[in-house]
Formats: sequence, structure tokens, C-alpha cells
Amino acid sequence: MLRSALAGLLTGLMLAVGLPAASAGDPEFGRMWRDDGVLREGCHRYKYHYKVKPPKPDWALETFLVDPTGETIASGGFISGNDPKRGTGKFRFCEYNTKPGRFKLRGKLTYREGFQQWVVWVKPKFFRLRADTS
Repeated sequence: MLRSALAGLLTGLMLAVGLPAASAGDPEFGRMWRDDGVLREGCHRYKYHYKVKPPKPDWALETFLVDPTGETIASGGFISGNDPKRGTGKFRFCEYNTKPGRFKLRGKLTYREGFQQWVVWVKPKFFRLRADTS
């Protein structure tokens, strides 16, 4: 009950200052994606794409890769003034401690104006990495 009351309060505050309120995984603020692929032997970098649409010019995107067991195995980051609003990133991880299967890309977008700061999660995206049979 306390969590829903706090969420309602935050939504009300955001609307009061004229900023959009976002639910968990709101596609309005951006997205991340990657095609299905192969989990290659050894340690490699795996490319993914991102696009953010922050309502304010100062922003940061934290990215997380969650493996089929639910563990976060890699992360990355992008920031305004240094990175474009649309681009690619790479996660580095190793096959010997990662299971093939369904992976999840998560993105946490933080944007600010002056001393005010807001945090929203972009809608998660799923993809599969199958075992390398070559």
C-alpha cells in the first residue's frame, strides 16, 4: 500500500511540474534492442542498440543485460554531451559461465533539469542466444 501511495505521489509531482509520468518499462522514453544470435565459445562483445527520448537535454542511460537465470551479467552507460541519443553499445561476457537461452535488455534513463532529477525505465527487450554448435 505504501509503495502504491508513493508511486501516486511521484506521478502527481511529475504532472504538476509538466513532465510526463512513466510506468515501469515505458516505451515513450526510449528503447533497446538486439537480434537473436549465437553464444560463442570464450569471451566476446555482443552488440546492442539503444534510442532515448528524454524530455530534458541532460540525461544518462544505464544499460543492463540479464541472463536466462535472472542474473545481471553485464552493464553499460551513455550520457548526454558525450553520447548520441541513438547508437550502439557492447556487452562483454563469457560463454563458460553463461547459459544459452532468453536474455533481457534493461535500461534506466535518468534526466534532469537544474536540481530536479527523474528516473524512468525503458521497456525491456528480450532476445535469444543459442549454443554454438559449430
